[in-house]
Amino acid sequence: SLEGITAIVLAAGDSTRMNYPKALLPLGEGIFLTRILGILDRLGFAEPCVVLGKDADRVRLVIAGARIRILINQAPERGQLSSIHLALSNLDPACSACLVWPVDQPNVSESLVGNLVKLFQDTGAPLALPRCGEKRGHPVIFDRELFQELLDAPLEQGAKQVVMRHAHQAAILATDETGTVEDIDTPKDYYLLTGETLDAALSRRKVER
Repeated sequence: SLEGITAIVLAAGDSTRMNYPKALLPLGEGIFLTRILGILDRLGFAEPCVVLGKDADRVRLVIAGARIRILINQAPERGQLSSIHLALSNLDPACSACLVWPVDQPNVSESLVGNLVKLFQDTGAPLALPRCGEKRGHPVIFDRELFQELLDAPLEQGAKQVVMRHAHQAAILATDETGTVEDIDTPKDYYLLTGETLDAALSRRKVER
């Protein structure tokens, strides 16, 4: 059971290097955001919290009808932690942990996320995360006991500082899924992920619409 664990999808960034909202990038039959939301839904997450930024209206049109809670970060340029702060400040008081998943890392398997949740629950660790090679990745699960520390962390240092501070207590899921550590930030990253140029993917998508 996922009781008490809230999923937070971070999708507020400006996507300046991609020049297209990352949440809306085509992936398979869907887009980055629906790929992540589909996994969360199948795993049984009740009502994921999606933090959007300046492209909120465009994104809302695409995910209308999804059982999600949308929060708008008015100043996403303050960094990812500002979106985490917004989500934590709006969580149900009964929430016992949160799973944080940046939208620019959509290429993570459902089984990995399921295994990560199980590891978190079985170990009782204050946080759980995947590690690919020597790199720590996403998604990351934080226990409620770390919420205040995340809220107190300086925006410019991000959540990484909290992760580092508790690294010795973290439950680590070793994986060879490079999607856990690769951000899709540029058109080149997108091409390496999908084998298709961004322009080709977008024009194909427009034809289908």
